Amino acid sequence: MAVLRIKEIMVQKSVSRLDLANTVGVTETTISNICTEKFYPKVELLLKLSEALDVDVRELFVPTRGNIITQSEVSEAREMISKGLKILNGK
Repeated sequence: MAVLRIKEIMVQKSVSRLDLANTVGVTETTISNICTEKFYPKVELLLKLSEALDVDVRELFVPTRGNIITQSEVSEAREMISKGLKILNGK
């Protein structure tokens, strides 16, 4: 699964786990589990998270702090987003 940057973005934007959880309608534990990669959110939640954090959903997957992800992880993230958007658009 692709590496998510939610924790990094939360720090940059000074957003707490509780605030983000309340904004997107999940528990603080869910946000914690996403940040520690114990849980990978479905596309609908990824879209809510990106909106709440005011970032493009793709930014949730793009490393900026020297993290290196493989091409297969990038491809997997793109595929997951594409499939989710098709589902949301009814295609």
